[in-house]
Amino acid sequence: MAGAAIGVAVGMLLAPQSGTDSRKKIVKGSKDLVDDLRTSMEDGIDSLRNQFESAVEETAKRGKEAIARGANGAKEAANYASDRVKA
Repeated sequence: MAGAAIGVAVGMLLAPQSGTDSRKKIVKGSKDLVDDLRTSMEDGIDSLRNQFESAVEETAKRGKEAIARGANGAKEAANYASDRVKA
């Protein structure tokens, strides 16, 4: 993006027009570049936020599954021990 911005700026400076028109075009080009960069940053942040939220949800899901497996294993062990004591 920086290369494109520099190219546009150089092209505007070398084009045959008044200084006022050149400055207006440079200012508009700069504002457009800032807007493009802002949009790109916002999109990147949104993407990272979505990836983070997905990772948190997946980790929570796996944790709940592990707890459920542990609880089932504990119940089975308790039942096994109870059956052994009764025998």
